[in-house]
Amino acid sequence: MKQAWLEVPERSSLFWLNTIKWIALRAGRWLSRLLLYPITIYFVVFSYRARSASRNFLRKVLGRDCGWAEVFRHYHTFAHTLLDRVYMFAGQGQRLDIRIKGLEVLDEYARSGRGCLLVGAHLGSFEIIRAVGKLQSGFHIKALVYGESTPQVTGIFRKLNPALFEDIVYVGDIGSLIGLDEHARQGGLIALLGDRSVRADKRIRCEFFGEPAWFPEAPVLLSRILDMPLVTFFCLHRNDGGYDAWFEHLADPPRVGRNQRETAARCIMQNYANRLEYYCRLAPYNWFNFYDFWKDE
Repeated sequence: MKQAWLEVPERSSLFWLNTIKWIALRAGRWLSRLLLYPITIYFVVFSYRARSASRNFLRKVLGRDCGWAEVFRHYHTFAHTLLDRVYMFAGQGQRLDIRIKGLEVLDEYARSGRGCLLVGAHLGSFEIIRAVGKLQSGFHIKALVYGESTPQVTGIFRKLNPALFEDIVYVGDIGSLIGLDEHARQGGLIALLGDRSVRADKRIRCEFFGEPAWFPEAPVLLSRILDMPLVTFFCLHRNDGGYDAWFEHLADPPRVGRNQRETAARCIMQNYANRLEYYCRLAPYNWFNFYDFWKDE
């Protein structure tokens, strides 16, 4: 059975995406920022399901009913992160102001030769912080993804900087997973997103904004199998070109008996859900899961 987020079609035009990229790199940031307004309006008007999901989430995080203005801001923030990704992938990261807290956590694990599992979310910009880690900090990061739900967008970024896509591992391709243990033993980092589940038999039900929601068990399973600690990372859009990134230790590898694994996994993922909720409240318009996250499938 497909998950809700896999059923959301890609509503993008290759022509307009390439136009925005050209304007961003040739004509300047001010003009590309202006173009984000009509593009955002288009997607707000013509994406009913995503618009409803946005309003539902904003109602939970803001604690009040939300109208078109709040939904527009939600979409517009997402558009800003896509624009900034163009600059980062094109080697123009100096245009952005990225403040990072907790980077010493990664340094410690990388220098120890142990590595760690980075667990992020569709909150702010996962890709920007991955690019910073590889291009500016020299960390060797492999990113685990479930597939390309937005192939046109991904294709444009791949052309801008193919090197950033060399260490992407697509989950489901067994051959590509070979070598992760060696990567871990060499002190490499493995990044994945923890706020979308794929298979019903590998999910954990956690409390999220006061309601039950499904989270994947994959981060805990990989932590146990690869014997790697878990570190959360969130990169929040602050303002025009400004981002705040946080790295925090989440949990050590669960070394428990078979009959205690389920309890340990639920505890770790609940702690992750708690931290995700905390950062969602810090930046309410930064969470980009435009589908019914709380739907009981």
